[in-house]
Amino acid sequence: ALIVLGGLSFVLNQLIKRSLNAVGGKGDPVDYFLLVTLVALVLLGIIFSALFFFMDSSTWTSSLFFYMMTAVLGLGIFVPWLQYLIKRHPLFWLVEFLIQSNTRLYLLAFWTFLVLVACGVVLFQNSKRSTDSKKPQASTITRKYFHFLAVVVYIPGVMYDRPLLYVAAVVCLAVFVLLEYVRYFRIKPIGQTLRTLLTLFLDERDSGPLILSHICLLLGMSLPVWLYPRLCSASLSGPSTLLPYCGVLAVGIGDTIASVCGSTMGEIK
Repeated sequence: ALIVLGGLSFVLNQLIKRSLNAVGGKGDPVDYFLLVTLVALVLLGIIFSALFFFMDSSTWTSSLFFYMMTAVLGLGIFVPWLQYLIKRHPLFWLVEFLIQSNTRLYLLAFWTFLVLVACGVVLFQNSKRSTDSKKPQASTITRKYFHFLAVVVYIPGVMYDRPLLYVAAVVCLAVFVLLEYVRYFRIKPIGQTLRTLLTLFLDERDSGPLILSHICLLLGMSLPVWLYPRLCSASLSGPSTLLPYCGVLAVGIGDTIASVCGSTMGEIK
């Protein structure tokens, strides 16, 4: 817990310092995008945790309140805040950013295909569980399949368009955290469905009320890209060139190999 808090404090310190040094909208909008998203997700979590402590979050009334509060806070506070920082409407900036080059369009199409593949794997594994009651949980190899997909996503992004990967990782983080809020608070109509679908992929590290494995995977692979977004952008040599790949090498590849080898060849003494 201390390591996680220390890491989050370091990241927020770097982001806030970066935003304060860029005065009058002269900073990179990408940096502001991450800062506002992190603050928004944390504040939403605090607000909903406090409210649903006194309310039954699984009712339709609470679910409508959840969606309304998310829309009001997002469109009424966080979007205007981001617009003030970047001096442009965030939606127009994002659309222009995404269609800036053909490479970005190709990467987005490729990543969309991988997202559909991942969703298909989840649905397929759950259909197998319903027919095979002896296997209530997916194997380690099946869970690490998502690590493989993450590696396939990140390597082309780091190689060909690091700013796009930066923004895409921020969007994925926002989606993952919001879906976890929906699952944890049993927000209708998909809260209970998410609980059922994701139960198959739990292990001993997800024994608590929160499911954080996929969020931790995303953070582990994205932090090097977020902390060093423009490192060695003009150089293709030197040890520091590998820094953006640290998450891919350590979490995406190293952790996967260690886990698969340990589960298939390891012994418990």
